[in-house]
Amino acid sequence: MRTPGERSLRSSLELMSALTSRDLRLRYQGSVFGWAWTLARPLALGLILSFALDKVLGTGITAEFLLAGLFPWFWFQGSVQAATTTFVSNAGLLKKVRFPRAVLPVSVVLGNTLQFVLSLPVLAGFLLFSGHGPTGAWLALPLVFVLQLALILGAAMLVASLTVFFRDLEHITDVLMSLMFYATPIIYAADRVPERYEWVTRLNPLAPLAESWRAILLDGDLPGAELASSAGLTVVLLAAGWLTFRKLEDSFADAV
Repeated sequence: MRTPGERSLRSSLELMSALTSRDLRLRYQGSVFGWAWTLARPLALGLILSFALDKVLGTGITAEFLLAGLFPWFWFQGSVQAATTTFVSNAGLLKKVRFPRAVLPVSVVLGNTLQFVLSLPVLAGFLLFSGHGPTGAWLALPLVFVLQLALILGAAMLVASLTVFFRDLEHITDVLMSLMFYATPIIYAADRVPERYEWVTRLNPLAPLAESWRAILLDGDLPGAELASSAGLTVVLLAAGWLTFRKLEDSFADAV
């Protein structure tokens, strides 16, 4: 016989699964190609940027270099931006039904995470075609994956909770995502950043993750020591997101 805590956990997981499935169905409702559109943005941007940076400007930045950073980036960006208004857009549900509020942003993150996981075989196929076969370092991919998932969850909980009371944060987040894209070593390598600007990447927890994805997938190297600093910043952001949510959640129904 299940305890009340087990029943509550089971109900939360079932609700999370239902919400994740609903969001994915609505996202591709009426679409001919459906999930394939998830691949279109990073592939198109990667190929266009590689043409501009490598063929036109002669920087030597290849398509595989860009794609190894773009796929994880779009996972981060899509998850955080989609989670920003999750409480606001579910105002009716918040006011009528009592349930664990955290499942709303978490289900959005899980939906985007599932799309990212499904896109990995395509990325792997592209890398194999480019001559980057699997190495022993690929065993470290789950570590980088879990760290980035924790980072995304922390950011999603934080912005989703604050947007309930400060609606302009939705637009501010869009701007910050654009700035963060260029502050993260995606279209350039971290070692190309001038010394006087290195503090930008040191304060950016996504920067070591982007470098780690590329080191593992392209170079067959294990993540460097800088991943520890990213883990520390991730823990801080995850705690900040959860504590902010817990402090504000009782006021969500009145504020939306």
